[in-house]
Amino acid sequence: MRKITSVLILISITLFTVNAQKCSDVQAQLSSGKVCQSTDTACQTALTTFIACTLNCTQSNNAESAVGACFIKNCSNISNPTVQNYYNQLINCTYSVLLFSSLFFLVAFLL
Repeated sequence: MRKITSVLILISITLFTVNAQKCSDVQAQLSSGKVCQSTDTACQTALTTFIACTLNCTQSNNAESAVGACFIKNCSNISNPTVQNYYNQLINCTYSVLLFSSLFFLVAFLL
């Protein structure tokens, strides 16, 4: 039983680390200016609107769950396909990290 538990913990930690790295990569795209090409003004405009929406959610809400709900509800109406793809990547990596974090805590709780 201890071996199985140890293996499950190692798998959970590994999966969490891999997914956390994916989120870091997605966030790095934004900070390094790689979401839009420099000549794509429509993308730049949509990205600026998206960032403003995101900042508004973080400034208007104190709880992390409220920020997430605001982000999903108010910042998803993106018409530019490049920015929409970036938004989808953010949502997917966030859900993946939350899922594996929950799995890790569940396994730890069962010990």
